[in-house]
Amino acid sequence: MSKLIINDLDPRTEKILIQDISYLELVSLFGGYSNNFQELVRFGIKSMEFILLAYAIDSIYALGTSFNYN
Repeated sequence: MSKLIINDLDPRTEKILIQDISYLELVSLFGGYSNNFQELVRFGIKSMEFILLAYAIDSIYALGTSFNYN
């Protein structure tokens, strides 16, 4: 990958530099493909499953400690 130094940039050639980016570099710059909505929904579902699991474990712990009569 090319190394760009800010002092070497000329405003007239800025568009040419941006157009020379390959598709792989474009995907790397923006963090993935442009259609990330499904991944965002999948992440939200997994997060909610984790929260539900933590709540269930806490509820089971509270139920178990309620029988302790010390």
